[in-house]
Amino acid sequence: MPDSPIRKVNSIWVHVRDIKKARTFYHDVLGLKEIWFDEEGESASFRIPRGPPLSMHVQGKREPGRPAGTVSGVYFSVTDVKRAVRAIQRKGGTITDRPEKKPWGNWNATIADPDGNEFVLTD
Repeated sequence: MPDSPIRKVNSIWVHVRDIKKARTFYHDVLGLKEIWFDEEGESASFRIPRGPPLSMHVQGKREPGRPAGTVSGVYFSVTDVKRAVRAIQRKGGTITDRPEKKPWGNWNATIADPDGNEFVLTD
């Protein structure tokens, strides 16, 4: 099997419609620390503990890439999925898939940011 040139995940980017709502969600609901904010460029970046930065910006009309609300497949590790879901709900977050024990043994739940970008919580 050949060696992969990929060394690590460098960053995760999502498109959002409203940078103010996105910043509130990622900071206040998910508790992530904001690394930088560019008001003019309508961009922000947050630190994921022991992971790459999670960054976002408002997508321009002719800008390529997936539109806001279409990101999925990103998993966040948590200690207790049910407890994390309750905390996110208390802070106004949206749960799109309730906690469920998977056949392989993990508990998973899916959350969505204000634009509908989905992230899976897993233990």
